[in-house]
Amino acid sequence: MSFTDTGLRPFAESGYEILDDDLEARREVTIWSVDPLVPRLGDLFIVERDGLIHDVVVIEIAVFRGGWSAVCRVVEVYE
Repeated sequence: MSFTDTGLRPFAESGYEILDDDLEARREVTIWSVDPLVPRLGDLFIVERDGLIHDVVVIEIAVFRGGWSAVCRVVEVYE
């Protein structure tokens, strides 16, 4: 992703958002985006929170008009 591309800006309404309220309790995050590239089951993402790096894997995908969301489960944590 190019940060000069005005169509995709991380953590903005036109880019990606990571909802990580369930990270500690359920070891899951939800990522949603308007990016036309939809992830696949099993794809890996890296999420940083509170100084820890979390590898997360896509376990559920929902596609809706104008975007998608992916529920991801933590598979590894690094300091």
